[in-house]
Amino acid sequence: MRQRSFLILLILAVATFGAALWWMNRDTGGQVPDAAEPVTRAEAEAGPETEAAEHDPALWSISDADSTVYLFGTVHILPPELDWYSDEVRAAFGEADTLYLEVDALSPQAQAEMQSMIPQIGMLPAGERLTAKLSEEALAHLERIAERLGMPGEALKAAIDPFMPWLASLQLAVAQMQAAGYDPQSGVEQVLTAEAGEAGMAFGYFETVEEQLAFLSSMPMEVQLADFETGLEQMVENPDMLDDLVAAWTQGDMERLDAIMNEELRESTPEAYEVLIVQRNRNWVPQIAGILEGSGTAFVAVGAGHMPGEDGVINLLREQGLEVTRH
Repeated sequence: MRQRSFLILLILAVATFGAALWWMNRDTGGQVPDAAEPVTRAEAEAGPETEAAEHDPALWSISDADSTVYLFGTVHILPPELDWYSDEVRAAFGEADTLYLEVDALSPQAQAEMQSMIPQIGMLPAGERLTAKLSEEALAHLERIAERLGMPGEALKAAIDPFMPWLASLQLAVAQMQAAGYDPQSGVEQVLTAEAGEAGMAFGYFETVEEQLAFLSSMPMEVQLADFETGLEQMVENPDMLDDLVAAWTQGDMERLDAIMNEELRESTPEAYEVLIVQRNRNWVPQIAGILEGSGTAFVAVGAGHMPGEDGVINLLREQGLEVTRH
């Protein structure tokens, strides 16, 4: 069973949300239509769990004689009313002179790069239609999703038909989450980037836009289609998964977060887990250790799914002999 793999792909593609949203909101054709009557988060059944919880997302640090590196796992699309910014996180961020993110996805240059790449890697060949490649069950799920978004099923199918499955997945996921009250503009990276810019902080990045987009676009078509159909099923049958993830994150429950984000991916698709989680974590750890070798204070903010577990950034840093403190 691969239900978790779709969520992981979505959450890890967070840095590419800007490109997906740009494509959805273009003035020309090819965008997912706006929902007629979006469901507000106050109306959503699972919303109160996230809002009622005590918000204390996990924060770690490593330090030496002349430097400190704070480590913070992020969620990239959140409800605007969620007050995740704890005093402890705010204080740590206020000490930092450099903000390190997975990728530069928000600058005008990065947006321009993504806009130039999306038509090349996100479109099906001329004459092909995505819905023609889907099973009857998947098409029925699309009808259910269209109903939730307040639009005709045929309109939704026509909107996604030109796209590769990975991009259609992002479009539909973003549309459904926005209809439930989530907002990419409220994601952690958006908030921290804005504050860092106002404070005159420096920026650093672990990956490029091209690398991030390649994680999704380079998958074989049969894998993309399988994940797309799994994602459609998940949107219909388990729409509260993101609420569960955010609740675990705001409570700093890393064991639960690891179970939600990584457990089934590890067990059912170990190859994808190796590429999407393990290899990337191993690539980041030397970079984080290198930051510590410098001087000053840095704040590292990367996807929360990269932090927990044996293959997580925190454990890998400890295996390097670094003392990682949870605050």
